[in-house]
Amino acid sequence: MRRGLGTLCAGGGGRALLAAVLCAALVPAAAGQSGPEDPAGRVRTEIRYRDGTVVLVSDTQEKSKSLHRAAGGVRITFRDIVVTGEEAVYDEATREGFISGDTRFSQDGDRQWLTCSRAEFNFATQTGAFYDATGFTDREFMISGRRILKTGPDTYRVEEGGATTCLEENPKWRFTAARTDIRVDQTARMRSAVFRIKGVPVLYLPYVVLPVGLKERSSGFLPFHTGNSTSKGRVFSEGYYQTLGRSADLLVYGDYFSLRGLALGAEFRARPNPKTRLELRGYGIRDQLDQGGAQLDIDGESWLGEDWRAVVRANISSSFTFRQAFSENLRTATIPMEKAQGFVTRNHQSLSTNIVFSREAVTFPSESVVVRRIPSLEFLSIGTPLGRSPFILSFRTSLEGLSRVDRLIETGGLVQRMDLFPRITARIPSWKGFSLAPSVGVRETWYSARISADAPGGVENRGLHRRYVDARIDVRAPVLEKTFGSNRTGGIRHAVEPFFTWRRIHGVSRLGETLRFDAEDAVADTNEIEYGMTHRFYRGAPSAQGGSTEILSLALVQKYYFDPTFGGAFREGEANAFAPLDTATGFYRSTATANFAPLSAILQFTPRQGIHNDVRADFDTGRGRWSNVSLASEWRQGPVSLSGTYFYINPRGGAFLSGNHLQAQVEFGSSDRGFNSRLTASRNLQSGQWLNSNVRVGYSWDCCGLGLGFNQYDLGIRTESRLSFSFTLKGIGHFGNMREPEGIF
Repeated sequence: MRRGLGTLCAGGGGRALLAAVLCAALVPAAAGQSGPEDPAGRVRTEIRYRDGTVVLVSDTQEKSKSLHRAAGGVRITFRDIVVTGEEAVYDEATREGFISGDTRFSQDGDRQWLTCSRAEFNFATQTGAFYDATGFTDREFMISGRRILKTGPDTYRVEEGGATTCLEENPKWRFTAARTDIRVDQTARMRSAVFRIKGVPVLYLPYVVLPVGLKERSSGFLPFHTGNSTSKGRVFSEGYYQTLGRSADLLVYGDYFSLRGLALGAEFRARPNPKTRLELRGYGIRDQLDQGGAQLDIDGESWLGEDWRAVVRANISSSFTFRQAFSENLRTATIPMEKAQGFVTRNHQSLSTNIVFSREAVTFPSESVVVRRIPSLEFLSIGTPLGRSPFILSFRTSLEGLSRVDRLIETGGLVQRMDLFPRITARIPSWKGFSLAPSVGVRETWYSARISADAPGGVENRGLHRRYVDARIDVRAPVLEKTFGSNRTGGIRHAVEPFFTWRRIHGVSRLGETLRFDAEDAVADTNEIEYGMTHRFYRGAPSAQGGSTEILSLALVQKYYFDPTFGGAFREGEANAFAPLDTATGFYRSTATANFAPLSAILQFTPRQGIHNDVRADFDTGRGRWSNVSLASEWRQGPVSLSGTYFYINPRGGAFLSGNHLQAQVEFGSSDRGFNSRLTASRNLQSGQWLNSNVRVGYSWDCCGLGLGFNQYDLGIRTESRLSFSFTLKGIGHFGNMREPEGIF
């Protein structure tokens, strides 16, 4: 056996296939030198070259001219390369060798390693061969083959083998091919590949590129996707991903719907420096059922230095019908609001400077409103002490160009609005726990146009001046506390925080002639008192003894209006929307006057980590019933998660905006490993209509995952049921058309 091996290696390397090193070949600088036995009683030989030293350690060794024969626990090392086996032959002149018997090759601290029945290697040419080999050329993909050739310093060729990330004898999935070319830390390119599940062939691919080693971006076609929809028919999706240097990339893709036509989309991302990012997404279709259109989303941000920041954000679509028909989630398909905004802002100490360009569009079944701001220049100060006096000055001033279009009015060109609103607040020292903060502000606003029923478009180009005084007094009473239970452990601590605010706005006139671009314009006279208290319950010792946790809070707030007509601005029988109505509750539109605003209650209950409940409600004291109720609840325990939201809306004095809506979500399992499932459902209880439901089930193994999903929509113009799937391969990516569902919060 030894004689045959020696003849093979001494023949000049004509038959020796090369393997297992990543070093440069140089002429030997010194002959091999046999050193003393190592501490374990084994023979050690060192063969020095200019680029390193080959160390041969074994139980026994022989040398004939330049040929070294070793047997018994052979270990050959060179730089970061280690080759082990039972018998070996090495020619120090040609730097060729042969090793057999439970052979193992490793390099770079076991980052690359192979096991085989025998191996041939050549340190000079950095090439070699491994027979019946299995191992890693990176830390993720296991490769195997009848023969693995090392064709260069960082390249391999696998003959009659395959690759997988499943570390088991019979892998769950595996790609096999007659030939695979691997470049370390880059790609594995397979020709005539077959994808197998548990050894069963399921898919033939003429050419496959697998990412191995460092997972860097690379250009190429995305996995082909297909699915089925009751409203769109069979869906076929394909895309191409292109890297644009180190800081940008572009994705272009198409969706073909057998019942609708071809939709095209694109995504561009760029991050030229750590302080700048930009994302652009576009999607559109010329629909055969006349529900087509286009959607554009923009999200960008850049820090410009000197506290300046530039931001651009937009979600624009050609029509609400298009969004309802083609949106991938319920929120985008149902919210009738779009906003495009670009601004430059600087926040320095207490002063904020903002330059804004924006477009806001709100679509209702009976009306649409579009407001443009081109541009807006705003200066805002949150408060600056006036010397050593007890007074603090805050202000807001702005100069803006605005336009508005709805079914009643159209401003045509830009309307100039100049606003100046300074406020003085007095700092009064607290007394026995009582604190008092009076403030007064004067607001001056000039408009270049006003509402006029006789003018074209309902807008007259005649200036309007508005001035009013806004005075308020905020009172905070001492916090009342009492502890129930053991003083040593803290027990349950109850704290009551009462408060009181008086507000007077006087001087607002001609509200009916004021163009409403935002909340700054919808202001009416008021003389009101807002009062309430917050109850807080803590568990555990006070902070001085280790800290406590708030488990329950209940806030009760109500307003009393001394003038329920708000200086004559309130109109009986109509939907009124202006300040201060919108400061009492989120659902403030009212058609009937009342001295008392709804009693608002906010309850938050967190008995332990993983459980949180939030209840908000408005109680109409005039009608003696709850008018608006919202509930948000989340419960997590181990693999089980329950969450839900509920809204009941019945505005005071009529049902201008009413609703009764429930959304719930149940999850079980983990997406990291094992079985996982999720059920999400949204129902309009007022109409008895299931708006959306989504069911997902899947199973994740250590090297792959499988998921199935069923999604249902019923949104008026869109009634659709869709079945989707996903298949995830570790180290490769995601296949299928199932997307991650949206959260309900």
